[in-house]
Amino acid sequence: MLGQCWDSRLLYFMSGLYRTMGGRFGKYGDLKRRKVLQRGRREKSKLERAKLGALRSRAGLLPPKQRSVSPYAAKSYKTAVVVIPPDHLWGPIQGLRKEYDRNYRRWMPHITLLYPFRPVSAFEQVIPALVQACHSLDPFGVQLNRFDLFDHPHRYATIFLVPEPARQLRALQKNLQKTVPDCDDVNRFASGFTPHLSVGQCRSQEAHKLLAGWQASWKPLEFNVTQIHLIWRNDPPDDVFRVESVLPLGGQ
Repeated sequence: MLGQCWDSRLLYFMSGLYRTMGGRFGKYGDLKRRKVLQRGRREKSKLERAKLGALRSRAGLLPPKQRSVSPYAAKSYKTAVVVIPPDHLWGPIQGLRKEYDRNYRRWMPHITLLYPFRPVSAFEQVIPALVQACHSLDPFGVQLNRFDLFDHPHRYATIFLVPEPARQLRALQKNLQKTVPDCDDVNRFASGFTPHLSVGQCRSQEAHKLLAGWQASWKPLEFNVTQIHLIWRNDPPDDVFRVESVLPLGGQ
């Protein structure tokens, strides 16, 4: 009986102590428990998403080789869609780029259509739509007769060759961009998409002088755009762009 009485008094004392100290420690305890519960819910949600992804994969809802990659999940600065001039025209272009273009080593001579683009792991998924976009346009001729420049902040400029006429290139870019609506970075300028083939970057004052000199001695180049190129690169040091896929225009 004495022991039971003592136990009752001890429990009463401890409950009073808990009530007294609850204001100081109870809130912390509740917060800690709440964080544990939230962490548990997050882990449960991750597991449920993983299970759902596995079920979709097994059900064949994604192409076998790309079941873990969504073509609309991201954009990558390691890929692009471009027009590449024929190799036999590279000589005079590369002569300028080698001296003035900081991207000479990484990029081949090109006219950008989409950049950044889908990760290379998603190429297989987006190519059918790109093929359809290419089929709607016939091959067309392009001339590289003159230079122009983009002025940038801090008195820097990019010098480029102007592909003319620009109408067909704009139409091609528009068709391609419709297949990947969020890959619209080259359209986010006041003048919209401006077809160009970059040959160098330098101070604005020097750029204007170079442009005038190059224009005086430049021999026009001409080629037919019959296809587009999907290109990609690795991380440094192996970060040179290479061609992954070539898609013809006009259903060739």
